[in-house]
Amino acid sequence: MHPPVSLTHLAAESIEQDRHRGEGRRHDQHRALLEAPLGRPSRTDPLRAAVRNALAPEDHALTDYPCRLPDGRIGRVAVVFDQGEWTIVCRVR
Repeated sequence: MHPPVSLTHLAAESIEQDRHRGEGRRHDQHRALLEAPLGRPSRTDPLRAAVRNALAPEDHALTDYPCRLPDGRIGRVAVVFDQGEWTIVCRVR
């Protein structure tokens, strides 16, 4: 048989549980912030991204959804900006 428990004891226990809830997650987040490498983006990163987008502007538009091309081959659905509006087309991967 358990000894009688007072309401103040239950309230104190509940408050203590609430205080410890998520403590492990908070410690993990804090540790990740402390261990993260300090670094700033280089000055050439935007230039590299612009060159990459200029050389292959369609690569980022391909999705994982298959579609059938007019000649019967299977391609991938691509979302492209054409003449001022977004359109969905089927492209060869």
